[in-house]
Amino acid sequence: MRVTTQQSYVSMTQSFNDLSSDLSHVVTQMATGKSILLPSDDPIAATRITQLNRQQSAIDQYQTNIDSASAGMSQQESILDGVNDDLLAIRDDLLEAANGTNTAESLSSLGQDIQSMTEAMVSALNYQDEDGHYVFGGTVNDRPPIVAVDEDGDGVTDSYTYQGNGDHRQTTVSNGVEVDTNVAVSDFFGDSLDVLNTLTSLSKELQDPSVDPADPQVQSDIQNAIDTVDVASDALNASIATIGETQNTMTMLSGAQTDITTSNDQLISQLSDLDYGPASITFTGLEMAMQATLKTYSKVSELNLFSVI
Repeated sequence: MRVTTQQSYVSMTQSFNDLSSDLSHVVTQMATGKSILLPSDDPIAATRITQLNRQQSAIDQYQTNIDSASAGMSQQESILDGVNDDLLAIRDDLLEAANGTNTAESLSSLGQDIQSMTEAMVSALNYQDEDGHYVFGGTVNDRPPIVAVDEDGDGVTDSYTYQGNGDHRQTTVSNGVEVDTNVAVSDFFGDSLDVLNTLTSLSKELQDPSVDPADPQVQSDIQNAIDTVDVASDALNASIATIGETQNTMTMLSGAQTDITTSNDQLISQLSDLDYGPASITFTGLEMAMQATLKTYSKVSELNLFSVI
């Protein structure tokens, strides 16, 4: 079969284009330091890298969730520690009120102190985060969990009601792992807010100018308040401990996921990083092949019917 000059030109042009494309590919590999620029470079490795990158993205989101949840729960823990301190201070006042040596005036002073700290606890438990969401109302975050009720319209709080729920917000912190990110007032004070209402009622009783420190009913009410505070404090400490346990769990998961991320980065590097030694040899070979093709093309282009007559 005769090979025409035109066919030779086409063949050499195709060869030159192929070499040019291959050389450009190697140059890009050397410039980026990556051996896999296209899935076709190594389909198996490319698939594995895609899987690893997908896992890395998921872990990044988990770590972001952990950081956000941890910050919020640290804030909650701090607030609840303050509420617990108020409860303990109220308990001290109650013990002082129960010692049997008080006058009506001293009981009134203790009643005012108890009222003030009760209101401080309510204010703390109606805390809103930076987004304006109420934290301690379970999953109800658009209204304060604790509402003061003025039953007789005299401008003084007579009782408190709870308008949250007992559910908890959750966030995903690892593959298939969700944690509660808040505690609700109802977890430690109950839906009926017994401790707040007991203290509110007692503070009003102690501030009554006609209160008789020796009245057995007064002493009974004080003792009942002490018992109620003890139950509430135990429940509150349990909720604080729950927050601490969740924080520990998230810290453990975060550490484990950091280790996985490090391992994945190393594996991705092993799969995709360019070995410059072989790449340099390939580059040199392609460059020489292109030069040879250009020389051949030049020789062929000089050939014509007159050059051989």
